[in-house]
Amino acid sequence: MKIKLIKGFFRCGKTLLKYVMKTFIFLCFTTMFAFSPGVILSQNAEIVIDEDKTVTVDEVFDLIRQQTEYKFIYQEDLFKNSPKVFLKKGTIKANDLLKQSLSVPDFDFTFSENTVVVAKKRTSVTFSSQFMVRGTITDEKGSPLPGVTVLLKGTKVGTTTDFDGNYEISVSTDGGILVFSYVGFATREIEVNGQAQLNITLKESAAELDEVVIIGYGTQKRSDLTGSVTTLSSESYEDQPIVSASDALQGRVAGVSVQNNSGAPGGAVKIRIRGANSVNANNDPLYVVDGVALASIGLQDININDIASMEVLKDASATAIYGSRGANGVVLITTKQGKIGKAKIEYNTFLSMNSPMYTYDLMDAPTYAQIANVTDGTDTFENPDALETTDWQKLIFQNSVTQSHQLSFSGGGDHTKYFVSGFYVDQEGLLVNTGQKKYGLRTNFNFKLSDRLDVGLNLYLSRLNSFNNEDIGGKGNPVMSAVTFDPTTSVYDENGNYNRGGKSPIWLNPYMMLKERTNNRFSNVGIFNGSLKYKITDWLTLRSSAGLNANIEKLASLNNEWLSPGNPGSGQASEENYTIQTNNVLTFHRIYDKHDVTVTGGLETTSNRVQQFNASGTGLTSLSNGYYNLGLNTSQSISSTYSNWALFSYFGRAAYGLNDKYLFTATVRRDGSSKFQGSNKWSTFPSFGIGWKLSNEEFIKNLDVFSNLKLRAGWGITGNQGVAPYGTLGLLTATTYSYGTSTLYPAYTAGNPSNPDLQWETTAQTNIGLDISLLNDRLKITADYYNKDTRDLLLSTRIPNYDGGGTLLKNVGEVNNKGFEFMVEGTIIDGDNFSWSSSINYFTNRNEVVNLGEETRLEIPLNNGLITNAVQVVEVGRPLSSFYLIPWEGVHQTATGIYQAGDAKYTDVDGNGSIGFEDRVVSGSALPKYQLGFNNNFNYKNFSLNLFLQGSYGNKIFNATYAATAVPTSDVKYMTLNDAANYWSPDNTSSTWRNPGSANKGWVESTQFLQDGSYIRLKNISLSYQIDKSVLKYLSAKVYASAQNILTFTKYKGFDPEATSTPSDSDTSGGIDLGAYPSPRTITIGAQFTF
Repeated sequence: MKIKLIKGFFRCGKTLLKYVMKTFIFLCFTTMFAFSPGVILSQNAEIVIDEDKTVTVDEVFDLIRQQTEYKFIYQEDLFKNSPKVFLKKGTIKANDLLKQSLSVPDFDFTFSENTVVVAKKRTSVTFSSQFMVRGTITDEKGSPLPGVTVLLKGTKVGTTTDFDGNYEISVSTDGGILVFSYVGFATREIEVNGQAQLNITLKESAAELDEVVIIGYGTQKRSDLTGSVTTLSSESYEDQPIVSASDALQGRVAGVSVQNNSGAPGGAVKIRIRGANSVNANNDPLYVVDGVALASIGLQDININDIASMEVLKDASATAIYGSRGANGVVLITTKQGKIGKAKIEYNTFLSMNSPMYTYDLMDAPTYAQIANVTDGTDTFENPDALETTDWQKLIFQNSVTQSHQLSFSGGGDHTKYFVSGFYVDQEGLLVNTGQKKYGLRTNFNFKLSDRLDVGLNLYLSRLNSFNNEDIGGKGNPVMSAVTFDPTTSVYDENGNYNRGGKSPIWLNPYMMLKERTNNRFSNVGIFNGSLKYKITDWLTLRSSAGLNANIEKLASLNNEWLSPGNPGSGQASEENYTIQTNNVLTFHRIYDKHDVTVTGGLETTSNRVQQFNASGTGLTSLSNGYYNLGLNTSQSISSTYSNWALFSYFGRAAYGLNDKYLFTATVRRDGSSKFQGSNKWSTFPSFGIGWKLSNEEFIKNLDVFSNLKLRAGWGITGNQGVAPYGTLGLLTATTYSYGTSTLYPAYTAGNPSNPDLQWETTAQTNIGLDISLLNDRLKITADYYNKDTRDLLLSTRIPNYDGGGTLLKNVGEVNNKGFEFMVEGTIIDGDNFSWSSSINYFTNRNEVVNLGEETRLEIPLNNGLITNAVQVVEVGRPLSSFYLIPWEGVHQTATGIYQAGDAKYTDVDGNGSIGFEDRVVSGSALPKYQLGFNNNFNYKNFSLNLFLQGSYGNKIFNATYAATAVPTSDVKYMTLNDAANYWSPDNTSSTWRNPGSANKGWVESTQFLQDGSYIRLKNISLSYQIDKSVLKYLSAKVYASAQNILTFTKYKGFDPEATSTPSDSDTSGGIDLGAYPSPRTITIGAQFTF
């Protein structure tokens, strides 16, 4: 309740009533209470601030009144001319918020139980001699802070900063101490000492604000979370030339594994949260941008500079609200919004130079020729020493350039807030003639139509032009060719034409392949979201939203005469993917004395439509039109497809807190999917979570050690509908049939049989966590243990030939993931001029295939000519991506049976006297056992230094690229690896390299080429300087220099321990390097300007 005195009251009424009330309150309560808000206001009363905003003192009192039982009594226009108060998003104790608001000078405040009386102060302070102190107050990023209270200590003389963070205050020449205080920031006291200019930087105070965390369909105080949720703010990776949100996640969130499968611009990335759950279904997390769940758009399609924060939901207690799409974890992305204040213009730019991190040590031309002669047993090359060497690696790799430009406008007033940004990124690839250009626009508008009604409109559009970046590696790709191609062959012949081939029969000139190919991708991405939030009462809110995400993509290719002599061809493929989502969410929140209750309920609909078209051909009669006139192909192929699916859901969540000590959360979601049939269309996904704030118990408080100590536990079930839209139906397969004639006619045959009993994969997860904060939140520790079982796997099973053969998709099998996550972050040194903050996260994941139904082992074929049989399996009792290889023992030192001295030696596992694929055994996995990230920030005055290390341990890589350089095959005729030139001979018996003249087979598919993929990498080192605003006046500027991937410590002998030639959406195969596109080493200079 708020009581205002009416101006029409009799002339002395206001003054009389004021003194009567003050006297009454004083007599009744002075023996019970001290006149201090910190004493009177309940320690349990917490105020939720849903966004950064600048409000009047009246509105601060309204905010406290709405969320507590407190009343404020004061004259109606008492604060008419008072400066506004800036509130930072988060949760703050009511007494702390009131202290900040009441620090405005020249007012008296009287407190009584739940009533606050405010009156004008009559006293004043004068000084015989004074001078003005002026300055600007900014945050640690150099942004001005409006509404900061500046008070002369020991007096009531004070002021507040304007929208530009400027202030001026009159101070006695005798000196004094200025106190700077601001909600959400640590208070600073500065002695004047005759200084007429005092520019102050305030640091955020983690202890003062209880962070508000974005969770599914709502928000929650971090201190009240019962699930495992990690927040990554954009500040944690500033001053780094990051162009993808996946790079921001790597190494910074415990439990999140990020692997850059390809170093190409916009290359494939594999992201897994707490391991891989499924064998056949997709294991990617669900990405939600400003409430819109992405269905056809990846994380790399979002402009990293538009992101304000990312919340990673990891356990079932946090993800079950997303039901059938939450099994693999959820990443909630919040984009930047406008803030109340003067318009702000920001311009960020950087320029990067990229170079290879590593190249193979290969033979020169004379050595290669000598090895070829030994291999053939003849003088294939008559005069090896006279040959000139062609360095194919040097030809295909280049020192490339990346440039990025981002311009944004933001600001707002009481009724409208806006954020508008545009960006342009131009990335040259590490391989010649590869790269991409990307540009886009974002507009975020928020309209406050009334005290109860808010409307939000968000729009994001981007365009991507990608050139020749589609290779992930494989037999004959440019990277593989460059390390195995004949170094005695030059790029061009004597006529200036390409030398197409070398000594290996199928290998093409790698430089020619890169320069002559055309393989382009064009992508148009759009995300729109409109939302309406209506505050029905102070405790009941309705939020409705509708969103669309669309991806219109086109692929275009051209094979000219150099790539396809006598038979050039061209092709185009397109896909239109649209997803529409609507939801209506009702949220109830009230605090009843010691009881904090929040109930959320909602309905959601999702529909998806995909249309594809493909046309290609060969025998192109003219290359002048490129790939634009496909009709010029003499042999043509055309196909098209259409599919759609829909999901209807309703969900609810209840969160209850007792006495700010005991927490309980329950959620339930029921999903209905068009992908399944009958009663299997619907499934229910529940979860439960509990928490105990031990730090609020008296026996813990008395220790005076913990600022936060919370034990939490949760259990829940999530699902996976990873099946094609018509996967449960029997489909026809197009074919041709002669019908007894010499002509083939279109026909249809029965495809794989349907399974109407197919249902959802389900993942049950248990989580136990501990949150610890020490030293007034200067040191924070988070630990979690989880165990999750995925059952009813959507698995293709074999149908016996006597039943018609083929495969049938069934619910069989089980995969288990369990692990431990640990994160420590803290401020080690926090001085006025120097500070050092650090964080380290470490996590483990143990993956195991528990059951495969009637099978115990599934071989994963790799259709590549260099590798002729499966080198990976899915096997019960083993992790996914397990290697299946012939054990290698070295070299035969003496002749034994059919083997000669110098032949490669392998283990005869089955004991049949010969070596073959039947001798393969499981030999490790591509999945890492441990991963970590270590981040350090050092600040000295205006300088900032960041050191960031990231690593992975315990994973294996099958280095087929290395194998191709060391083992002669039908594809690679002669060895090129320099180490292999030191082969076994009677004079060199210590070598483990087989003699190239050996008549017995050297197996590529052996453990000889299975290497340790563990690594630790100096991912980033950056140094920045914040130019003092007093130098540039109306401009805030920061300049920085950084280096990425500058050092890598690894035993791996390939280009990059992260790069792999297996698809990013596969977890049954991984860690196979077949000439994968490596990541570059990068040196960057950049600048940030704010007007």
